[in-house]
Amino acid sequence: MPSARGRAYRTVAGFVVAPMMPALVLAGVVLAAGGDSQTLGYAAFAGYVSYPFALLVGLPSFLVMRRKRWDGWRAYAVAGLVLGLVFLALFAALVAFDGEKAESAWLALLANLAFLLPFVLACALAASMVFWLVVRPDLDRS
Repeated sequence: MPSARGRAYRTVAGFVVAPMMPALVLAGVVLAAGGDSQTLGYAAFAGYVSYPFALLVGLPSFLVMRRKRWDGWRAYAVAGLVLGLVFLALFAALVAFDGEKAESAWLALLANLAFLLPFVLACALAASMVFWLVVRPDLDRS
């Protein structure tokens, strides 16, 4: 049985590594599409957004899942997809709340929701699976 210190280290490592996934996925897509350094800046922005989201929404989700013993990879995959939808809803609310002050780039991103939805869900799924692989909550069953 893993020690409490080992579990804590794995959890911290999961919260350090997993939020990088959206930025890495976005960087890969931008580079594959022949993007330049300016468009690659969106990848840095993805990291800037994903870390606070992981702490404000992901950490409470992890604590609820741990308490309810939802520790399998399927549970984390579903949680990742749900958190991706939550992120999109918060993003849409933020853009709508800003109204006329919203930059045209944000409104264009919101208008392209058909493209944005699968991309955000893929990033969220990648982040949740990486988190699960690092933390491995299924090994802590007692």
